[in-house]
Amino acid sequence: MKKSEPPSNETLIKKLEEMDNKLEGMDNKLERIKTDTHSLNRVTCINYSPLIVRELKKAVGRSEVRAAILYLTRDEISAGDLVKALGIHEEHLSAYMKPFLGNKAFIAELKRGRNKYFQRSDQVEISGFDQDKDYIELLSSWQAKRAKGTVETSAPSKEETSVT
Repeated sequence: MKKSEPPSNETLIKKLEEMDNKLEGMDNKLERIKTDTHSLNRVTCINYSPLIVRELKKAVGRSEVRAAILYLTRDEISAGDLVKALGIHEEHLSAYMKPFLGNKAFIAELKRGRNKYFQRSDQVEISGFDQDKDYIELLSSWQAKRAKGTVETSAPSKEETSVT
C-alpha cells in the first residue's frame, strides 16, 4: 500500500481562506439577523408600551429598591456592585430581582464564570417607563435615602415580594 502524501501548504492555505470566507459570510448573516430582530423588537415595544409600563409598575410595586434596580441596570453592572449601590444585604438581592427576571425578561442576568451581571432590556427604555411619575417618585425617594446613608437591613416586605 502506498501512503498518501499530506496536502501541500498552498492547498492548506486555500482551504483556510475558503473557511475564512464562509465564516465571514456567516458572521454577516448573523449581524443582519441581529439587526432585523432588534428592529422588530423596537416596533413591538413601541406598540405594546402601555402594557409593558403596566407590567413594570406591577414588578416595581411600591418598592424604592426595585425602582433603583431598574435605574442602576441601565448599563451592565455586577451583582456585587449592584448590592453596594442599592445599600442592601447580598442575601436579599434575589428577592428584589425576581419580578424582573425569567419570562418577564425586564432585566437580563448574565453569567461569566462565577460572576453575575445584570442589565435591563431595551423594552424598559423604549416603553418610556423612565418618565412614569410613580417611578420617578420612588427613585427620588431612594436616592434621598442613599444620600443620607440609609441602608436597608431587612428582606423585602410582603408587599414588595408579592408580584402578580
